Amino acid sequence: MVGPTWLYAVAAALIFVAAIVVAVVQAGGSEDSPAAAAGAGAQQSEPAADGAPDQQAAVQQAGAQTAAQQPAPQQQASTPSTAEPDETPADPQPAAEPEEETDPLLGFTMPLAGACVSGQAGHWPGAARAYRNDGIHEGLDFYSGTACIVVDLSTPVLAAKAGTVIRADRDYVDVTPDDWARFEAAGFAGEEILDELRGRQVWIDHGRGIITRYAHLSAIAAPIFAGVRVEAGAVVGFVGESGQRESYAAPGSDLHLHFEIRVGAGWLGEGLEPVAGRALYLAAFGLSEE
Repeated sequence: MVGPTWLYAVAAALIFVAAIVVAVVQAGGSEDSPAAAAGAGAQQSEPAADGAPDQQAAVQQAGAQTAAQQPAPQQQASTPSTAEPDETPADPQPAAEPEEETDPLLGFTMPLAGACVSGQAGHWPGAARAYRNDGIHEGLDFYSGTACIVVDLSTPVLAAKAGTVIRADRDYVDVTPDDWARFEAAGFAGEEILDELRGRQVWIDHGRGIITRYAHLSAIAAPIFAGVRVEAGAVVGFVGESGQRESYAAPGSDLHLHFEIRVGAGWLGEGLEPVAGRALYLAAFGLSEE
């Protein structure tokens, strides 16, 4: 070799040190190198059926890693509320409005099925009578020919409104000629005679001072007794002429129903002209002026 011996020795030493440094560097970077990473990835994931990497598994793995890196959420303790309970009561439901009180002189039905109010003035309340207390008719009369139906002994008389029977003359005794002579001698005056002239009767109390009377009946229906509750339309008796002179002098010639609506101590239409009294009965039956 050309040159001093120590120069060669130094050069050899430098080469040896350089070799050691290179070896150390290669040994430390082998695990982080791309090749090493690729090898590790190949060991952790199975190849897909077509040989491509399993992307879904990689995404799931990445998601798991991301979740693991997130801090655990702080769980809030369920502590009882310190707020005062709402002691305000719920709004009360408004009280039901009371049903409007209906007029007790309305809502009646005809006491004879299919009948109409007579158009003959002598059949109306307030009409003059040669015989009656004070000479005044106190109700409506329903006769064949004027009541729009045929009236005979078989014609049922119906309750004009629901109520309680307060009178049923089941033991009625027909008037006689002697009775009629007595009536004439008294001038047909007095409530007792007027009551006898009405003949066999049924009275129904509808409350609130309203009573209906059904007079001159030939018979009273079997279930009708004082104290019995009846509904509108219930049969209370049958048309007749009891209490009339014709009942013994000319039987069958004066068949009719005398019907009254009583108001307190008086009667519907009292103090009015007959046409006004008739209008009140039309209103009671829910009918317009005919």
